Amino acid sequence: MNMAPISTQPSPLLFGCQCIGSVHKKIDPSEGLFGTVLNVFDRAVNIKTNNDKLLVVSLGQVASPLTMNIVPSPNSAARFSSFADLIQNGDHVFVARKSSSKDTGIIQIGLGSRFAILMNESVRVFENHILKTDLENLLEFFDYREHLLSVLRECATDRAGSLLNPDMTTKGLLLGFMNLIHDHAVGVKSYEFEDKLSRCLLEFCGRGPGFTPAGDDFISGVLTILNWIRLGLNLGTPIIPGSEYRKSTTWTSFKLMEYNARGLVDIEVQESINSIAEGDVLHYVDSIRQISKRGHTSGIDFMTGATIAIYLVLDGITQTK
Repeated sequence: MNMAPISTQPSPLLFGCQCIGSVHKKIDPSEGLFGTVLNVFDRAVNIKTNNDKLLVVSLGQVASPLTMNIVPSPNSAARFSSFADLIQNGDHVFVARKSSSKDTGIIQIGLGSRFAILMNESVRVFENHILKTDLENLLEFFDYREHLLSVLRECATDRAGSLLNPDMTTKGLLLGFMNLIHDHAVGVKSYEFEDKLSRCLLEFCGRGPGFTPAGDDFISGVLTILNWIRLGLNLGTPIIPGSEYRKSTTWTSFKLMEYNARGLVDIEVQESINSIAEGDVLHYVDSIRQISKRGHTSGIDFMTGATIAIYLVLDGITQTK
């Protein structure tokens, strides 16, 4: 009798999806090949989907429109130590509906052959709920420029390479930007402002240390807040990084800048934006301290850009009155 060979391939570790970001809420279970793994870290994986979107698979609890927040199943938790032990850059990502009748409504997402995520089609979806900016509340920040700058500098103390604590790759970038902006002041509602700011920010793109370069995180912070204020106060359309930015940095970092510029941010950044909308300076300071802990320099550079954007608008408004 011919015996079928016994498979020595271990079953994949199973994880459950707790929350899915709004950008990916319509994953088609009949899709098959879904994308490719681009970057693998201990607690997160970046995926480039077939339709050129960024999906971040994360063990963290911070929800965002781009993120799938997952937890290991009880049987897998003891065997798991790091995504890097199971997944490699370039692994294919497949999507399929679970075949078992008792699992109707369950989508399985496989990253390579050793890792799979089970997602119920009724899983919680995270969508942004960002308040509209109000000029009166924005003006509450007018007299706190130096205080916020001192908080940012304090948070940058142990973030070498950040724009406020520069190394050779970032030295002079922030000072040069501020001097150029202030020496050639134009109204924040003008095309000249958009054009000058876009050219100035392009100088930051791809510059600095970290997986997402410090300059890119700064750009994200500036455009997240600036575009939100411009829309709320009817000061112009959003400024979105274009192909010239894409040529200067990695695909992942570019997509993060693009999403942030369009107002797609994680829940902690959303809270910082809403604190500005409410004129709550103390809450905003708390956000600076919290977000600045992210990554090597990512958080502090993002919040540096966000804070500068507040005063770009305030200076522009008050100078034209």
